[in-house]
Amino acid sequence: MSQQQPLALADVAHGEQKGWRRHTQLVDALPYVDGLSPAEKAAVDKLIEEEMRSSSKKPSDYLSELPPLPEPRYKGDELLEKEMARVAAGEAMQAMDTVRYNLDPPPPSRRNDFNAWRAALDNAYAQLEHQYNRLLNLELLLKFGPDSWRMHNEALSSFVTRLQASLDQLAQVRRQVDDLNRERKLQQHAAGAELGALEAEYLGLVHKNAEIDAACRGLEAEVAAMREALPHGGAEGGSSAAEGGSGGGEAAAEAGEQQQNGTAAGEAMES
Repeated sequence: MSQQQPLALADVAHGEQKGWRRHTQLVDALPYVDGLSPAEKAAVDKLIEEEMRSSSKKPSDYLSELPPLPEPRYKGDELLEKEMARVAAGEAMQAMDTVRYNLDPPPPSRRNDFNAWRAALDNAYAQLEHQYNRLLNLELLLKFGPDSWRMHNEALSSFVTRLQASLDQLAQVRRQVDDLNRERKLQQHAAGAELGALEAEYLGLVHKNAEIDAACRGLEAEVAAMREALPHGGAEGGSSAAEGGSGGGEAAAEAGEQQQNGTAAGEAMES
């Protein structure tokens, strides 16, 4: 089987794939995985029926869109046209006339009629010629029949060989189709399992995010309640202390910077 991608598309979907999807394009339909419930099938059938009712096309319109049939080749042949007209009218085929193959004398009422005897004689000549043709055909068959039959058998053997080769090719194509469908089914089942796992993971993350959001809202409500419970004076004192603390920190930082500068100057003088 050729190295082909049964699920290949023209564009890469959602970036580079991993796992069983590596170097393989994705499709958005998984007929071996996606199920169709009876309600969904009924809805689809209803849509199709509505489309058929609203369509202005009739079944005969589809045939009118086809190209016209080619002109029949028997046109102008009186015998074939007569036979086609009989078939179109539904009439039965006439039975084969075997009277002309009989070798009968004139009827008793016309035994003295010269024309009747002349017609019977002409019929006898025709029957004799027919028997002579049969003898010629038998002689030709005895002389050329075996070689002709042998050539016919060789032609049939060659035809059987070609037919067997065609059947083998058809069986190979059917095997390739089965392998392709089997590979597509396996890939779609793998995709279905992965999609199920991803969906479960997504639902779990959504549930976890909802729990985290609820916990954050609870903490925010608790913090707001604690802020409302604090006295206003204590809040002002705390802010003043914070300002004083920040001022003291700035003074300490300036003293440290001056000390560092003095140390650097002393080292420079010693050097």
